[in-house]
Amino acid sequence: MHEFLLQYGPVYGPIIQFLLLMGSGVGIPIGEDIVNIPAGILVAEGDMVLWSVLLAGYLGVVCSDCLWFVLVSRYGVRLFRIRWFKRIMHPRRLLRAKYQIDRRGAWFIVLARFIPASRTSAITVAGMLHLPFWKFGLATGVCVLITAPIQVGVGYLIGLGLASRSTFEMIQIFVGLGLLLGVIIVVVWLWRRSRLQGAPPPRAKARWLRQFRTPPR
Repeated sequence: MHEFLLQYGPVYGPIIQFLLLMGSGVGIPIGEDIVNIPAGILVAEGDMVLWSVLLAGYLGVVCSDCLWFVLVSRYGVRLFRIRWFKRIMHPRRLLRAKYQIDRRGAWFIVLARFIPASRTSAITVAGMLHLPFWKFGLATGVCVLITAPIQVGVGYLIGLGLASRSTFEMIQIFVGLGLLLGVIIVVVWLWRRSRLQGAPPPRAKARWLRQFRTPPR
């Protein structure tokens, strides 16, 4: 990726950076750090301009995430109509998951941005359960204001010889594990509180399931 950006960076670098990031929005497995970190290295080497790299990195990640979210929200309904999926996910479970996404979906997206390898799966779940787009867009837009500059900054430090990719990955793993542990603690606490109160888990309204009915042939 570094060599590819280096070849075209001085002229088309930010455009290529944006397009590569957009590729993840149509299912191509391209991690944002795989693109933004090399771009930061090229900034340090004087082959790309910082402001354009930051802008392309931010817009590329936000637009790709929103594109994937919209695609899943629109076409993910077909998965719910498959018989084997219906057997696994009982309507009560779907309604409970829908309720939690409506209440805490924005925080779900925020946590996923900082937990390695969870970005795409979290967006897919949020899209399939129809998290309101404004909540998704707000959470994503704010988080990428943090993550994209960090990734470009790490690349810049690597280009200056002040950091290494392995150091960044190690820090990312520790941060992700810490957040994941926090999520597990909160989930267990909510589950125990529900059991102690003796009340059934809250669910979304059943009319949400109407759209998943198998269409008549």
